[in-house]
Amino acid sequence: MSIRTTAIMLLISLLIVHTFTHAQNNSELSTLNDAIISYIQSQKADWKYENVQPITGSAAVVLQQWTLDSQSVRIAIISHKSTQDAATAISKLAREGQLIERVQALGDEGISWGRGVVSFRNRNLTIDVSAANIDSTRNPTELSNKGMDAHKIAREFALLVADAIKRK
Repeated sequence: MSIRTTAIMLLISLLIVHTFTHAQNNSELSTLNDAIISYIQSQKADWKYENVQPITGSAAVVLQQWTLDSQSVRIAIISHKSTQDAATAISKLAREGQLIERVQALGDEGISWGRGVVSFRNRNLTIDVSAANIDSTRNPTELSNKGMDAHKIAREFALLVADAIKRK
């Protein structure tokens, strides 16, 4: 076999492995997404679930939207190529995201940051849970006071997601 033929065969093999691995990661992410939806629905029956499409071209990302009255929770699950890549993403977020506290009992590492955002890492996944009040009729002081509620709700949903991942 010539070097050229060997190189082409190697390239084809690498493409097949990459395609299979990407499809497998997406399948695993889809299965995890379904498990999280099912678990949250069993624990928060009043909350309405809505699938959110990621930006075109975003690979290995799942978005969920949960609403109840004027409260909204968005969950973003991102699959990284490695555990190290995910750990780097959380570290960068902790440095740049107005870190409030490190949160125990959330995956491998968790942080609370900004207004109503809890992020954590589980192996090669990073999960961001953000909560907000979507009632535009409230005055700014009321909304500021509701920021604490948003933080509490984000933490509650983050714990539910972490539990769902453990159960899967």
